[in-house]
Amino acid sequence: MKSLFTFLNNKGQLGALILAVLCIIIVMGSIFAGLGSANYEVGTDLVQILKDKESTQTFEFFNAAIIIPVILIGLAAFAMLSFGVKDVVSDPKGSIKLLAGVGVLVILFFIFQSMSDAHVTGKAAELVAKDNLADGTVKRIGGGIMTTVLLIGLAIAAAVVGGIANLFK
Repeated sequence: MKSLFTFLNNKGQLGALILAVLCIIIVMGSIFAGLGSANYEVGTDLVQILKDKESTQTFEFFNAAIIIPVILIGLAAFAMLSFGVKDVVSDPKGSIKLLAGVGVLVILFFIFQSMSDAHVTGKAAELVAKDNLADGTVKRIGGGIMTTVLLIGLAIAAAVVGGIANLFK
């Protein structure tokens, strides 16, 4: 991950700025062009139009505001994974801690998954019935939630301990 940090530290800010401006131009262009082609002005209350039962307007020109961030998140995840794999392959001895940490997380996930109850109650039971989820899926969701809660707790504890440690330096 050190090479990803170095790359982004050297060239990332300008690239991020250019990409952000380009994305904003695309989204705003789509919105303004869509409003204009639908014969609406910028100040038009679109909520009232959507509440109208007879309206067939879908406002699909706003989709770019959702699609572009999803694409950017996917690209960021791909870049993070590819740089991570490159670092592990190029320095396997230095990546032992990272691989051990990922291994511990995977083991904890499977432990939490085995501890999860497949039979839920309340609103969760309604959702399980509505979406026809299998018991294994419900247990995986429970394991993922417990793993996430553990990681959030560890992050908070690390921030508190780190803050206290910095007071004494």
